[in-house]
Amino acid sequence: MPGEPSCYNAPNSSIRLYLVFWGKPDRLPIALTGFASLDLGGGMRKDVVIEQAVILAAGRSTRLGELTQDRPKSMLPVLGKPMVVRVMDRLREAGVRRFVVVVGENEGAVAAYLSTSWYPGVDVKFALQAIPTGTVDALKLAVPYITGAFLLTAVDNFTTLEHIHALMDAFDAAPDHIATLSLIPAEPDEIRTSSGVVIEGDLVVAIEEKPAEPQGSFASFMFYAFAPRFVDYLAGVKPSARGEREIVSAIQASIEDGHLVNYATTDWRLHLTTERDLLAINRWFLEEDRDTHILSEIPASVHITPPVRIDPNVTVGPSARIGPNVYLESGATVGPRAVLQNSIVLTGATIPAQQHCDRQIVAHNVRIS
Repeated sequence: MPGEPSCYNAPNSSIRLYLVFWGKPDRLPIALTGFASLDLGGGMRKDVVIEQAVILAAGRSTRLGELTQDRPKSMLPVLGKPMVVRVMDRLREAGVRRFVVVVGENEGAVAAYLSTSWYPGVDVKFALQAIPTGTVDALKLAVPYITGAFLLTAVDNFTTLEHIHALMDAFDAAPDHIATLSLIPAEPDEIRTSSGVVIEGDLVVAIEEKPAEPQGSFASFMFYAFAPRFVDYLAGVKPSARGEREIVSAIQASIEDGHLVNYATTDWRLHLTTERDLLAINRWFLEEDRDTHILSEIPASVHITPPVRIDPNVTVGPSARIGPNVYLESGATVGPRAVLQNSIVLTGATIPAQQHCDRQIVAHNVRIS
């Protein structure tokens, strides 16, 4: 069971970090030292019922190979910002003003970034899940900070701002419901690797994690809205065959107990499950054309084809050709006359002179095609 929340004050600042320990608190990473108590600007929905979100950022990332050798999944870059921040940015645009981020024992960089580099005025608290044992246990760590209706998502889930608004509106319109789920049309094979639902009218009447025999044509993905009473169902969830206690089981238990669950649909989302998904996520943000900046000095002979994002401290040689759909992370190097298209070059990686790079992620010691 989690212990009582502990508060740590950062020296010479108003930044505080709140932690609930689960597992081995002695393994707290030294870098996990602060949270920013921060206030947002415009863009907030009027009459927002949900102003709080829980972000699960402590999951394993075994399928991401070399990309997560030296940083956690939550800190993988999306146009100059960590992935977790891009998820939180989109929720902030939807009106969310308070966050609880559940992090793993090696993710102190998440707290450090949000403490120093995110928006002032946003309330961000952190819970430490030292041993990843499923989404139920992760959410239980956030419970001490949940003060009302809340959104729940994971660090690797991306959807449109329009869908987030639709999800919140569907929840707001049904105050007697315990949850509103995000659904997306899916083939049976896709449903078998996610969560399948049974729909009757505007209600979800059953949900199952990774069903062997899907009963519908929609999959549910973790972008949920919950009433605060939903957390009462977490304690009764048993480990699945995969050895984890899963949120879907708690949703099903609440349905069986007579609670109502509705839904909002979308035809689009991105989920980071493989290395190449990072390429797709960055391309999506490039095509939005909001953070396509060139922040390093480059020779006048370099040819840029938008959209392109070049972080500060990137080295580009003369006569290189960059774009379209290219992101160069801080610390990357592109040699003279190199050609880059539809690619990401990560920090510490080098594209040699005259080399052509298309549809690749280039890291320090590996290329992913």
